Amino acid sequence: MYALALCICLCINTYAQTDVEHDAITIEDNATKKKLHTPKVVENVDNGFIMRNLGGSLSESLEKIPGLSSISIGSSQGKPVVRGLGFNRVAVIQDNIRHEAQQWGSDHGLEVDQYSIVEVEVIKGPSSLEYGSDAVGGVLRLNTSKIPAKHSIHGSVCLTTKSSNGFFGGSAAVSGRREKFFFSVRATAEDYADYKVPTDYVNIYSYKVRLPDHRLRNTAGKEYDFALSGGIAGKSSKLRLSLSNVNSHGGLFANAHGLEPRRIDEKAHDRSSRDIMMPSYSVNHLKAALQYDTWNAVAMLTVNAAYQHNLREELSEYVSHGYMPLHCPETMQNPDTEYLYDKDAFSLNATATMPLQKIDLKIGASAEYQDNEIGGRCFIIPAFRSISAGTFTSAEYRVSGSTVLQAGVRYDVGNIKTEKYQDWFISEGEYAIRAEDLDKWFNDFSFSCGASTRHGKWNYKVNIAKGFRMPIAKELAANGVNYHNFSYEIGNPNLKSETSYQADCQIDYLSRLLTVSVSPFAGYFANYIFLNPTPRFDRLYGNGNQIYNYQQCKVLRYGGEAEVRFVADNRYAMFHNSKIELALNGEFVKARQLDGDKKGYSLPFAPPATIGFDANYAYRVKHGDDDHKKFKMEEYNAGFYAKQASKVTDIVPPENPTDGYHLLSVSIGCTAKISNTELQLSSKINNLLNTVYFDHTSYYRLINVPGQGRCVIISLTAKF
Repeated sequence: MYALALCICLCINTYAQTDVEHDAITIEDNATKKKLHTPKVVENVDNGFIMRNLGGSLSESLEKIPGLSSISIGSSQGKPVVRGLGFNRVAVIQDNIRHEAQQWGSDHGLEVDQYSIVEVEVIKGPSSLEYGSDAVGGVLRLNTSKIPAKHSIHGSVCLTTKSSNGFFGGSAAVSGRREKFFFSVRATAEDYADYKVPTDYVNIYSYKVRLPDHRLRNTAGKEYDFALSGGIAGKSSKLRLSLSNVNSHGGLFANAHGLEPRRIDEKAHDRSSRDIMMPSYSVNHLKAALQYDTWNAVAMLTVNAAYQHNLREELSEYVSHGYMPLHCPETMQNPDTEYLYDKDAFSLNATATMPLQKIDLKIGASAEYQDNEIGGRCFIIPAFRSISAGTFTSAEYRVSGSTVLQAGVRYDVGNIKTEKYQDWFISEGEYAIRAEDLDKWFNDFSFSCGASTRHGKWNYKVNIAKGFRMPIAKELAANGVNYHNFSYEIGNPNLKSETSYQADCQIDYLSRLLTVSVSPFAGYFANYIFLNPTPRFDRLYGNGNQIYNYQQCKVLRYGGEAEVRFVADNRYAMFHNSKIELALNGEFVKARQLDGDKKGYSLPFAPPATIGFDANYAYRVKHGDDDHKKFKMEEYNAGFYAKQASKVTDIVPPENPTDGYHLLSVSIGCTAKISNTELQLSSKINNLLNTVYFDHTSYYRLINVPGQGRCVIISLTAKF
C-alpha cells in the first residue's frame, strides 16, 4: 500500500511537470517562510489539524507530526515527547510564556485547553538558546491569541463526543475588536466515563484483574476551563492582558495505584462508569500574563510577564504500611490526601530585535522564580524554591535572498533550594529524615549556529547546537514511593547540569504537487540524568517496591524523520473542484548509554520506529453567482490513516519488549453555510479494527494495559 501510494505520487508529479515546470514555487504562508528560512527543524500546524486529529490530550492530537509522540496517561492526559525526549527536556511555551506545572511526574498531564490553541510550532532538537533550561530536547510553542480585524466580532462553538469513554465536551469562544481595543473569551467543559480497552482482563504483577465491559475502573473525569483576554493594538505598540484557568478532576485506575491491587473494592467501582472514587487527582492551573510589544523603524521590543499557580492533590484511602500507625491520627488535616503540590511561578522575559542592513540582531533576557510547597501523608520530593536567569544574543545574516546564516550564544545561572523533611511518624524510635536542606547552583553556556539555503525546488538546512538543563528537585532529593510506578525513587544531590550536543539537517524538495523532506539528526549527552533500577527493594515504606537511583551517564542518540507528500487541487483539470492529499512519513530514534551500570542499553520510554500513510480527499461544491440560498453545502471530505509501529526490543531492564502493531482510522465530514454561519461536521473512527496493542510510550504499558480500542469521535463546529 505504501509503495503504491509513493508510485502514484511520482507518476502524477511527472505528468504535472510538463505544464508547470517553468513556474516558480511561490511561498505565501508566513509559517512556511519561517520553516524554510530557519536552520532549525520546525513543524507548524493550525487549529484545523488539531480538530481533525482530536485525541484525549493535546500531545495525542499532535502525534501525527513526525518526530512527536506522547506518553499517554489514561484517556485524557499526555506528555509531549520530541525525538524520544520528554518530561523536563521539552519546554512548552504558551503565548511566549513558559508553562510551569508539575511536569516532572510521569503521571502528570499537560494542563492546557487544546480547544483554545490557534497554532502550534514544534521545534525539534536543543533550543536552549532562546528558551533556556528544559528546552534541551525541543519546544512546543502554543499560540492561543490572534488579534481580530478592526470593527469585527467572531465566535465559535465546538461540540465533541467520543464512544470509548462516553465523552461529552464543548467549547465556546467570542472575540472582537473596535478600532484599537480587542478582547476574547472562551469557556470549555468536558465530562467522560471510564474508558474501554480491547480486552476483558489485564495482568498486574501476575495478578489477573477482570475488566467488566472492557472498562478501566475509576478512570472517569471532568474538566472545566476558562480564558479571558483583552488589550489595545496601536500603530506602533500592542498591550494584552490575559487570564486563564484549567481545572480537572479525575480518577486513577483503581487496580494500578497504591500498595496492593487486590484490596480494591471492585463492586463499588463497577456500579457506575461515570463516578469518580479514590484514588483520584484534582489539578487547578491559574495563569495571569501581560504582554507588551512596541516597534519602530529601528527596533522591536517584546516584554512578557506572568504569574502561574498550579495546585495538584492526589487522594487515596489511608492504608497503614511500614511504621505508620494503624489508624490515622486526629492531628492529620486530611488523611486521604496522599500528595499535595502547590506551586507559584513568576516569570519575566524581554527580547529586542534590531535590523542592521543584512543582519537581524536579537538580544534577550529572562528570569523565573518558583516556590513549590508540599503536603499529604506520603513523601517523594521535598518542598523547594528555585530561581534562574539567562541572557542571549543571536544574529541572522542574509547572504542572499535565499541563503541565511544564524548564530547565537546564551548564558544561564540558576539556584535550587530544597527543604529538610522528616516523617510525621516514628520509625525505630525516631522521626526518620527523608531529605536534607540542599542549596545548589548551576550555570552553563549554550550556543547554536546553522545555515539555510534554497536553490530552485530544493531547500537545505543544517544546525549545530548545545543544550543545557539544570537538575530538578526530584532528581536531586527524591526519597519515597512512587505509587503510580510501583517503585521507590532516590535522588542524587551530586548531579551536575545536563548538557547535550546535537547536529541535524534537513533536505526538502518542493514542487506544486510533491514535497519530499528528510531530517536526520545525531546527538551526544555528556551527562544524561536517568532513573536507574537497582537489585534492592524497599521494605520500610512500601510493599517491597524496587529501588531506583538517579544517575548520570554518557548517551549517544541518533535518528530522523522523512516525509513524502502529494497535494493536487482544481488547478489541474483531472482534479476539477476537488483536492487530494497523500502523505507517507516515517521516523525512528535510537539511543545508547556509553558508560555506567547500563552501558550498551538504550533509554527508557524509547518510542518505536513508525511509518504512516495519510490519505484525504475533499470535494468543493460549486455555486453560481445567482445562488442566494441561505443553506449551502460547501465541501465533502473523507480520509483514512494507517500507522505501523515496529517491535521494541532495545529496552532498559526492567522494561519489557513491546510487540509491533498496526492501526487504522477513517474519517468523513462536510462543511456547510447557513447565512453567515459556517458549520463543520466531522466524524472519525480510531483503531477501526479494535486492535489489541501496547504503546511503548504509554504510562499504563508498565502494567500490561493495552491502548484504547475502537473509538468513534464526532465533532460539530459552528463559526460566525
